[in-house]
Amino acid sequence: MNNLLPIAASCLLAGGAIGYVIGNTGEEEAPSENVAEKDKARNLGSSRSVSRSGSSSADSNSQGSGKPSSYEEVANVPSQTARVQSLVDLYSNMSSEELAEAAEKLRGLPIGERFLAGSLLYAAWAEVSPYDAMDHANGQRGWESMLIKPGILQSWAASDPKAAADYYASNKSQFSGMGMMGRMGGGTGGATIAKEWAKQDPEGALAWAKGLEGRDGNDSVSKVLAQIATTDPKRAAGLTSGLEGDALTKANVDIAKEWAKADWSGAESFINGLPADQRGDALGAAVRSLADDNPTLAAKKALEIPEGDSRDDAIESVAESMSRENPADAAAWVVANGSEKAQRDSMRNVIGNWVGQDPSAAKAWAVAQPEGGLRDSAVSSFVMSDNTGSPAENIQLAETISDERSRGWSIGMTTMRWMGEDPKAASNYLESSEFIDEGMKKRILGRSGR
Repeated sequence: MNNLLPIAASCLLAGGAIGYVIGNTGEEEAPSENVAEKDKARNLGSSRSVSRSGSSSADSNSQGSGKPSSYEEVANVPSQTARVQSLVDLYSNMSSEELAEAAEKLRGLPIGERFLAGSLLYAAWAEVSPYDAMDHANGQRGWESMLIKPGILQSWAASDPKAAADYYASNKSQFSGMGMMGRMGGGTGGATIAKEWAKQDPEGALAWAKGLEGRDGNDSVSKVLAQIATTDPKRAAGLTSGLEGDALTKANVDIAKEWAKADWSGAESFINGLPADQRGDALGAAVRSLADDNPTLAAKKALEIPEGDSRDDAIESVAESMSRENPADAAAWVVANGSEKAQRDSMRNVIGNWVGQDPSAAKAWAVAQPEGGLRDSAVSSFVMSDNTGSPAENIQLAETISDERSRGWSIGMTTMRWMGEDPKAASNYLESSEFIDEGMKKRILGRSGR
């Protein structure tokens, strides 16, 4: 169960945010699976189904141990951190059959709760009986299945990477949705396996990853080398020999990112030795790592990155780190040095941190910006972050946002909070507002039970 918490964190990044969006778009059919292909996969790897001694029922295990016996018991725990630990305790006591029953009970939960509990449940299930966990996941709705299976694959690979790799090789179509969710998705199926495999057997993982093709192969090789770089970046850099094209570029970026966490001078020397066309992306990744420990140096180095996405991403990371201590300086630095995109994207974290320290100053700065994308982002970020201010005043401020989509979202989310504080006033605003469409009004009223 040591693998459960980090796996849950990665699942929640994908499931918690993306699942919310997909969950409001309607039902999808679960993907079908070829039975013969499934049987073939069972014969390839270790067809293990680990039984946990003494776990004929979760209830009996919990007696006298202080551990929870049901999800309902966990749901009443007041702290989110304590709830996660309680879920780990709950599911670590269950057999495959009990986990199947528990999974069915999650269906009626609100989507946020379902993905928190589900990410842990399926990760635990993959340690006990990965084939049963996959079979059950394949029976879920399409979008839900896509979000569940990365966690199963990661947990399986952490316990038995060879068996997980064999299953993946025979069932790649089941994981076609992985790698399509950007940073939040965690990469392709091959990359998920390769990262866990590299923690146990780097040479075996690298040999396997090099046998994959296309983006899957590039991502997998990169993950292996990045894992090696966490302890020996020089060795990882030496193992890039023979790579070319996107595989080499991606590997160098990930090595630079890991190297910078432990040794900035070494990372910078490595980056300077790369081909000129690869230095910008590698430096951007390294600066993002540096920003947490040394935002002042990171701010200087960010400006050495050629203009483009890598520089914008680095500036956003530096600004977020700077704003933890001095948000006013961070905002001024972004305005002076960032592109329009970097300025807009940086405001989410800068203003969010500023509101936590001095909401009045954050509001004054946001309001004072000239009309345009920067102001829209700053005002929207303030309104979304200010959970203790007046909803009526914040809505009035949100109405000044020029971008229609950002304005509607900011007003809608603030009105939902207002409903919890003063339902009558919020309802009156909904009835008269020209800024909220009928669909949003129905969702707000529906969530408030009105």
